[in-house]
Amino acid sequence: MEKSGVCMIKDYYTSTFVIETPSTTKNALGAWNPTWSTLGTITGFMDYLTGQDTQVAAQFIDKATHIIGCSSTCTWITNKHRVLNAAGLYFRVLHVDNPVLRNHHLEILVGYNESDNLST
Repeated sequence: MEKSGVCMIKDYYTSTFVIETPSTTKNALGAWNPTWSTLGTITGFMDYLTGQDTQVAAQFIDKATHIIGCSSTCTWITNKHRVLNAAGLYFRVLHVDNPVLRNHHLEILVGYNESDNLST
């Protein structure tokens, strides 16, 4: 919704993302296997980070490739989770930021994880 002719960030929340959390399942032999289960869904937008942006994000152990903007109510998302986008690609959550602690929106730095996407 526009306010005074300015487009609000929430106007771009047009994509749905599934947030998954690590869990385990028991196989036929009784061994526990790591797996992922759905924790919830969020709406927001995903943007590719440019080379300059990825250098800034490189302070994290894994390199961030994309950023997700979402509502500030998504504070339950942590770096233990992964994100599934509408294209069916998985991204690991690397960092969740509340810019300037304004509780206006969150910026979630994510990294494409090839090993997660090979099994799909």
